[in-house]
Amino acid sequence: MSTIGRIIAWPFEYLLILGALLGSNFSPTKPAPAPDPWPSDGQDFAQYLGQATVLMRLDGKYILTDPMFSSRFSFAKMVKRRTAPPLKVAELPPIDLVLLSHAHGDHLDLPSLEAVAAHSPSPLTVVGAHGVAGYAKAKLEPEHKVRAINLDWHQTVEVDGLGITGWPGKHLGGRHWITMDFKKYGFGGFVLASSARTVYYPGDSGMCPAFAELPGAFDIDLALMPIDAFNRRDFLRPRHMNPTDSLEAFKQSGAKRMIPVHWGTFTLCNEPLGLSQKLLGESLAADPELAAKVHNLPLGGVLTL
Repeated sequence: MSTIGRIIAWPFEYLLILGALLGSNFSPTKPAPAPDPWPSDGQDFAQYLGQATVLMRLDGKYILTDPMFSSRFSFAKMVKRRTAPPLKVAELPPIDLVLLSHAHGDHLDLPSLEAVAAHSPSPLTVVGAHGVAGYAKAKLEPEHKVRAINLDWHQTVEVDGLGITGWPGKHLGGRHWITMDFKKYGFGGFVLASSARTVYYPGDSGMCPAFAELPGAFDIDLALMPIDAFNRRDFLRPRHMNPTDSLEAFKQSGAKRMIPVHWGTFTLCNEPLGLSQKLLGESLAADPELAAKVHNLPLGGVLTL
């Protein structure tokens, strides 16, 4: 589609997606699946908790990516969760580090952050893309103390012995569509390095050169790759990957293993809730060598690292 065609189609594409979001209110929320147990011997692990939320234990530290445990999100709470989380915040270990990839409501959920902060040592350490950690701090304090670290692309910090590098992506920043604050709050992924392994989390992203640039900078052990919210391709291709894109980005990253994330939780586009899993399964069935590297965990599933 031409640039002019995209501009003309944009309002109609947006209305179709908005209709799908509102339509989620007429679907029942599935009960929470039973979560897998955590390794009892202190081993590192990663557990998929729905949407883009992954609980990790690295070097004895507990990390959460984009915590989302709420039953609804958006400015009017109009988007309903389709599958309950496999764990409640109170059932988590105290969290040492939260990573926030961007400020959109399905990734930066203030009720979830408040619950995590109340459950964890004070201050809660939050590392976010440009401006995002500062936004969370401003909203959570003074009730909850927050150590906020805003990380630009290619900037590296060390937090409690873990190295964290901001990494580029291709998405859209901002918090509120109405205020058009796209540049105030950025977006991006993270490369998280412990003493034993390196984990890559891109947040939301379309296909971009940043994936192929990773092998020159890092030896990635595990990639947490999003696979959902893609069905309006002309509108969403620059912002989200479908399963085919995600597998290609995984291969370009040079990562040894992959966990698919960002699926099975909310209806974020006019696609059936299980479509991304169906397409992923078809791609993996056609490539057994690739399938051996992809750990398609169920909600609540645990991968020992």
